[in-house]
Amino acid sequence: MENRDRIDIKDEIRKRYGTVRRVYDYHLYTAKGVRLLDLCQEGGSAILGWRGGRSKLAFKNTLDRGITGTFPTELEDELVRAVQELLPQYRTVRWYATRDRARMACAQYLGLWSEIPLIESPLLHPEATVDIGPPGDSPHSAARALHGVPIWRPWLDEAYYTMSDRVDSAFLREANDTLDTMVLVSPLPFAGGCAIAVFADDPPVPGSSGAGGSGKGSIMPSDSIAPALLGALARGFYDLSAALAERTEADWSRFDSYTAPYWDRRGPYLVPKIRKSKYPEFFRTCLDRGLLISPEYETPSIVPIVADAGEFKSLAKGPSGKAQARES
Repeated sequence: MENRDRIDIKDEIRKRYGTVRRVYDYHLYTAKGVRLLDLCQEGGSAILGWRGGRSKLAFKNTLDRGITGTFPTELEDELVRAVQELLPQYRTVRWYATRDRARMACAQYLGLWSEIPLIESPLLHPEATVDIGPPGDSPHSAARALHGVPIWRPWLDEAYYTMSDRVDSAFLREANDTLDTMVLVSPLPFAGGCAIAVFADDPPVPGSSGAGGSGKGSIMPSDSIAPALLGALARGFYDLSAALAERTEADWSRFDSYTAPYWDRRGPYLVPKIRKSKYPEFFRTCLDRGLLISPEYETPSIVPIVADAGEFKSLAKGPSGKAQARES
């Protein structure tokens, strides 16, 4: 893409509305008095809302106890329990300073080259459904290009069953994904600081080099992360576990009549129908109309559970008067 097509989300917001002064639920309140509906949600970290749950209280309580050093704390075990409550099939939980470190740990465990990318679930790929794939393209060739460390997002299992009549089973069957290890989208809307990875094997036995289970590669030890952040993450994962049972398809489908011309909804996630070359223009048009969507074509936007239908009505005019369908 040309430089103008690389979306700098902070610059795009600032030049239209100034700085963000306050956030609440799924809305950003700007210096120029404009309220933005957040469909970006920090890439999914704010899927529970910007002030949802009790993570902030957990963070504050740890700071109030003076636990700010690099020594071991019970918060590490608490984070492991919280993640395994959500994903009990994974025996090892690790945390790393960056998402790239987590990616590298997963690649090492799988015995893959270090530059293998993180990829979204094949279910979030445009060609995963039989009705919106570009004409003349082979789902097999598109699927085989999907090879990397998977990103885990909540509610995708439910999305699969809800849209099972539209899923291109051949595409999903050909996708080269693995579920032995994943990098999780954090439920804590905090700008950086920690990334969680899970592994199917038991933790390595002290003094050994392997993972101790299936014979895969070694598991990198966790990085040293501030205990307050670990405690806040643990609380976030507990809150997410509770929300999984509370939020249903009815919560995501309320705005389908407005979003359907531009996105294919899969659970709470919105996969663009707009051509990739037109996506930067679409992003800017949405922002002009008070909707903050994902700045990255491959990263889905997310339906906010708290919103007013009137906030979506500006989409009815189309991004440039008319929706641009995806093309090959």
